[in-house]
Amino acid sequence: MSVRSLRIQETTGEVTPVDVDFVRCYNLGFTMRDEAKMQAHLEECYKLGVKELICDRPPLVMPISMWATLTDDVISVQRPKTSGEVEIVTIQDDDGTVYVTVGSDHTDRSLEGHDIPWAKQVTPNVFSPNAWRWEDVKDHWDQISMECWVVDDGERVKYQEASVAEFWAPDEMLQGVRDSVIRVPGAIILFSGTVVSIEERLRFAQEWTISMTDPVLGRTLQHTYRVELLATEVLNDGSATGDVARGAALTG
Repeated sequence: MSVRSLRIQETTGEVTPVDVDFVRCYNLGFTMRDEAKMQAHLEECYKLGVKELICDRPPLVMPISMWATLTDDVISVQRPKTSGEVEIVTIQDDDGTVYVTVGSDHTDRSLEGHDIPWAKQVTPNVFSPNAWRWEDVKDHWDQISMECWVVDDGERVKYQEASVAEFWAPDEMLQGVRDSVIRVPGAIILFSGTVVSIEERLRFAQEWTISMTDPVLGRTLQHTYRVELLATEVLNDGSATGDVARGAALTG
């Protein structure tokens, strides 16, 4: 099990600290309501050689170990071709309480061409430790929006924008997992999948900012994380890391 400390934003403006002892993370796919929009995101992945996905019974459910699920503001990766994306994150505590927040299942896109769950576990799934109670937002859920901004080679760019209404609602995703998993083990966290990028191409950016805005209650969840490439910390010829840039210099 793996404890993560959450900060629950109450409708009163107060913040309630909650420690959740997670057992499993699940990355979901095929949770968009519009099949054409879902296919558009798949196509931008296929351009990079990602294996074609087939799902006869949505959602696609990929179990991910909790050691790969973080709230950090810096993540470390082995290869340069990694990218994030904005996603709905649904948390169910072991007492049944449901929270929602925003996250990014940062993925190694080179590895994704060989094995998608492997690619999603080898890089961290990142989520904001700030969260809302599902009960507080479910009646106006479809009015909530999400955005993703990146810093890529020094340029800040809006990468994605979407309404949460484009996806299954959190309670539908939880039911989908219950229907697909042999036994839900306890406290779990779900990443919803994402929308196509504005440019319809994946970016391998150095910084990612993901946000979720509730216009009814006038509040926003936001999380920024930076990506550090581990191979730049050593001098080598790149033979062990394949597509890592050669000639990297020590930085410290």
